[in-house]
Amino acid sequence: MTAPLDPEACRLARLARDPRFDGEFFIAVRTTGIYCRPICPARTPAEKNVRYYREAAQAAAAGYRPCLRCRPEAAPGSPAWRGSSVTVSRGLQLIQQGALNGAGSVATLSERLGVGERYLRKLFQRELGVSPQAVAQNARLLFAKQLLAETALPVTDIAFAAGFGSVRRFNSAIQATFKTTPGELRRRQQRRQPVAGSAISLQLQYRPPYDWEGMVDFYRRHAVAGVEQVADDCYRRRVADAGASGWLEVRPLAGRNALQLTLQWPRLEQLPALVHRVRRMFDLDANPAVIATCLGREPALATLLQRFPGIRSPLCWNSAEATIRAIVGQQVSIAAARNVCSRLALATATDATAVAFPEPGLIALLGDEHFPMPGRRRQTLRDVCALLAATPALSLTQLRSVRGIGPWTTAMVAMRGHGDPDILPPRDLGLEKAWQALPGTSGELQQASARWRPWRAYAANLLWRSLAGNQHSTATIQEQDR
Repeated sequence: MTAPLDPEACRLARLARDPRFDGEFFIAVRTTGIYCRPICPARTPAEKNVRYYREAAQAAAAGYRPCLRCRPEAAPGSPAWRGSSVTVSRGLQLIQQGALNGAGSVATLSERLGVGERYLRKLFQRELGVSPQAVAQNARLLFAKQLLAETALPVTDIAFAAGFGSVRRFNSAIQATFKTTPGELRRRQQRRQPVAGSAISLQLQYRPPYDWEGMVDFYRRHAVAGVEQVADDCYRRRVADAGASGWLEVRPLAGRNALQLTLQWPRLEQLPALVHRVRRMFDLDANPAVIATCLGREPALATLLQRFPGIRSPLCWNSAEATIRAIVGQQVSIAAARNVCSRLALATATDATAVAFPEPGLIALLGDEHFPMPGRRRQTLRDVCALLAATPALSLTQLRSVRGIGPWTTAMVAMRGHGDPDILPPRDLGLEKAWQALPGTSGELQQASARWRPWRAYAANLLWRSLAGNQHSTATIQEQDR
């Protein structure tokens, strides 16, 4: 069940405009009919006129419309650990990715979640008080509002990019919610920034602090030549998905708690899923205050938290990429692993000027000469790639059944591919080295990590972060011998 909001905590957070609570709840004002973020700069309303909602969709369902000043569509997402059931949390993530846009239906969504349609509707109503379709409609409206405010896309393109089935439905939804037309709403926002060519640019906000240096250092050390380019103030890569390809660029925005995403992509209807994926890659929906409170109880980690405030847990582009990287990275250094990935990318590329990370099905077809690794690991990689080609949503249980896949590999896939916040890769040389180097540590790493639940992945990233500048190696176990 969704954890109930504490009205007193919400009151204090909104009066202080505390950015740590941004996206954790929304404020609805009865006298204006508007709902806002806790950081809204508008005049603070009297407590008797305020109602608090966990989700923006709940406020919308109660008849409130989004504020034009604080822009609820720009708030960081509320993470899955807030208390909702696993099914509802997964459902919310899929809806944010556009699962109910276009031809998507609740029946299809429930099938993906492994539950019945009626039961899924009941779960949403019980935990959120709104239906899946109401959540999806509000997500479409908020994303459309962001596109109107921050891009120069034509209104017609925005309608389909946001997931509306037609321009007429889009216009009707905007009129019903904002009492104005899309064009007028765009003129009132006036936040667009010019972007060269056909690319679009969006602001992706987060709760401060944010360890950008740590994130960019991670992506720099793991960058695959020809696919990714990383500088101190920018991450750029080529991406391919569902038969389409393009590029994206992410950089910090000075003076704002936000990253700027610049994206060039041919299929606008895929934008919600792509933006959601970038948010997950850069872990923009984490709450660093909650994580630091837990990990800070460990004196050795408290010192690292002071050195690296706002630690995040970066992800790969998708779980298939995380799986391939993890297998290639068995028993070798990060530098060696990325060189192998670069060779695989070039070997599978059809255009040397537009190289993306290789698709699993293409890797499975390569000859032995493209795999500079032991024969058993090569066979493991081929077997897993063949499985991924047939079953893109490969579960960790299925992955474990493949010969050559052990606990370290599955842990890395869970962390870098699935975004599991409570995973610590066993017997990782870098983690062991970092833990032993900290002053005041006692006991074995795995034993100490039991105190860090449910944020062990963030502790792992904090320990790796303390080794910044070292190309530390990864697994110390021979996964093939399991």
